[in-house]
Amino acid sequence: MIDFLIQLIPAVIILGVLIFVHELGHFLACRFAGVKVEKFSIGFGPELTSWQGRETRYSISLIPFGGYVKPKGESYEEIEKQDREPQTGDFLAASRRNRFLILIAGVAMNFVLAYVLFVAVMVMGQPVPAPKIGALIEGSPAEASGLRVGDEISHVNGSVVSSWQDLIMKILGSDGSTLTLTLEREGKIHEIQVTPTLEEGSDVFGQRARVPRIGIIRADAFRIAKYPLAEAFVAAGVYEWNLTALTCRALWRLVTGKLSPRTLVGPIGIVSLAGSAAKMGAATLLQFTGFLSVSLGVLNVLPIPALDGGHLLFLGIEAVRRKRVSPRLQDRATQLGFYLIMALAVFVVFNDLVNLGMIQKMKVFFS
Repeated sequence: MIDFLIQLIPAVIILGVLIFVHELGHFLACRFAGVKVEKFSIGFGPELTSWQGRETRYSISLIPFGGYVKPKGESYEEIEKQDREPQTGDFLAASRRNRFLILIAGVAMNFVLAYVLFVAVMVMGQPVPAPKIGALIEGSPAEASGLRVGDEISHVNGSVVSSWQDLIMKILGSDGSTLTLTLEREGKIHEIQVTPTLEEGSDVFGQRARVPRIGIIRADAFRIAKYPLAEAFVAAGVYEWNLTALTCRALWRLVTGKLSPRTLVGPIGIVSLAGSAAKMGAATLLQFTGFLSVSLGVLNVLPIPALDGGHLLFLGIEAVRRKRVSPRLQDRATQLGFYLIMALAVFVVFNDLVNLGMIQKMKVFFS
């Protein structure tokens, strides 16, 4: 229990920062668009503290896993209760362009934060397993191609390899096609072509599949992955792009049933991962925070009512039809989306308990 509470501290700080940055994006966009903000809250539930600004009430609430910005006049139901029409300062009175900017600003801020964190990590540097061969599997494509123990791979098909994990990801992404490996051997640069074989294993999502392998085992060697500032700006952008694409692919596989829902991680799992990242040092913790920021950005842009993406969907329909979607339909869809998100939250919490072995521990305790 004490260990969990210790792990909880970095998780709460990380989630607090991510939520604050996301909601700050909405808040600043509202200010830019001339929309008044009635409330800016970090967290849900009972308020721990609050204060009144010139036109906005700011609060920090008990449950840190969420937050919101409440623009004035954001729903027709609210305006109807006040028995009036949308007026200057209301969200619904803003132009379509400004409403789009307000809705997308939170997601944009998450991606900007992730990029800044990835740049910082790459400039700071962190120890990673070197892409150096420690052993070859007998009869493997690697052995047949002429690769040797001690070879250190620097490029795959001309793309820089930064770590052993990066090398494996590039091999997994080859779909079995021939790879050109650039490597250093006894101070000299060599190029070797190798064609992976498809074998039973785990893909990048941890699912059983036929995956490309060349038959190499890493050496017990590490390097400090560190970039000059100018290169870090580019490398961080590439890393974030690839991470976003991987997250989108994972979501698509989840929707199409190719990825088990058991792979989802909820708040309890995040607490455990954040604690582990904190123990590994500042660079790893910043990288983990950047990863979560990208995930939060991608999830929020999904076209589910109650999320930013759901509101963007209605805005897109409005732009095509040149007519606003029925307020009653929007309100009902948003309520349905909220219930869906709550059901998903319950599932991922239960999933965390199962994955962390807590359900089994409870059974033993109460038996």
